[in-house]
Amino acid sequence: MNNFEKTCIIDDDAIAIFGLKRAMQALEFSPELIIYENGLDAIEGFQSMIDTKMSLPSLILIDINMPVMDGWDFITEMRKIWPKGIEEPTVYMMSSSINPVDIETAKSFNLENNYLIKPIYAEALQNILV
Repeated sequence: MNNFEKTCIIDDDAIAIFGLKRAMQALEFSPELIIYENGLDAIEGFQSMIDTKMSLPSLILIDINMPVMDGWDFITEMRKIWPKGIEEPTVYMMSSSINPVDIETAKSFNLENNYLIKPIYAEALQNILV
């Protein structure tokens, strides 16, 4: 398994979060888990971690469509505040949409291979975590 000791889920859908947690349990993947309901809360949380020199997540699973700050805006802001010299996390965008525009947008963020269609089951996570 990859070394994803600290994992962050950013999603406003409690059912999706529950499903991801269950899939992680099924794979016996038990990192330190941080959950935010929108991108702005995550940015503020990450900034706090940076300010206090806490370790940052190495894996982020983020929903594209959320209120307050969506997944694309989060990625843009995260890249602005991410400390120089620390490797950026592995990011997977999640969506229940198969909208071609989202897939094209993923390409502009170099995340076209990191795009997951909800619901996300253990099999899909296994491909990420192995």
